[in-house]
Amino acid sequence: MKGFAALYRKELRTDFGSPVALAVVAVFWALSGYLFSFNLFFVSTGQMVTAFHNMTILLMLVMPLVSMRAFAEEARQGTLELLLTLPLSDVTLVAAKFAAGLTMLALMLAGTMSAVLPLAWYGQPDYGPIVGGYIGVFLYGALFLAIGIAVSSACSNQIVAASATWGILVLLWFIDYPAALDTFPALSPFFQALSLSAQHVDFIRGVLPGPATVTLASVAVLALMVASVNLKRWRLR
Repeated sequence: MKGFAALYRKELRTDFGSPVALAVVAVFWALSGYLFSFNLFFVSTGQMVTAFHNMTILLMLVMPLVSMRAFAEEARQGTLELLLTLPLSDVTLVAAKFAAGLTMLALMLAGTMSAVLPLAWYGQPDYGPIVGGYIGVFLYGALFLAIGIAVSSACSNQIVAASATWGILVLLWFIDYPAALDTFPALSPFFQALSLSAQHVDFIRGVLPGPATVTLASVAVLALMVASVNLKRWRLR
């Protein structure tokens, strides 16, 4: 546990000491605020559902930038070998990187909570769906982060890692299109269950459906397991 805590603190110092990470957080806040203000003042809708949808899309764009340096930058700088010599298991190394990323994700979402203030000032919002919606967006961000860490563990270039992560996320977002076209009827249920876009409607409404939540968690755990396996491969080189 001490090793995990030390690596977690080191990752936080590295993340928040990086101008790229700080720029990502600032851009996410700015775009989230802009889109919410646009919907509130120009479209005349203050629904948090729209805001949560926009946050999910933005996270799909920015989380690869957060995760791309997790292991790829270590490999490029030649510090990955040093990291692997620490008396820590591969699972612990991945978990510390993931926990640091989740902390940044939580900070990014916390900065958008100011959007609730106008709703509370001008109306009487139901806070239950709002809390549920934030939890849903956080789960999606955690999934994007886990997939990004898995990709980063297989790359030695962070730009390649980010690009590959974007490709995977876009594929998972639109993977239900063959089901909609009924191209492969036998596989349609599988595509729909795996599709991120098909699942996210309930999450942004503040509903956390059990099967969909289990699917997201399972894919995230699988991605982190892939990252651990990739670290074992680095050890054998």
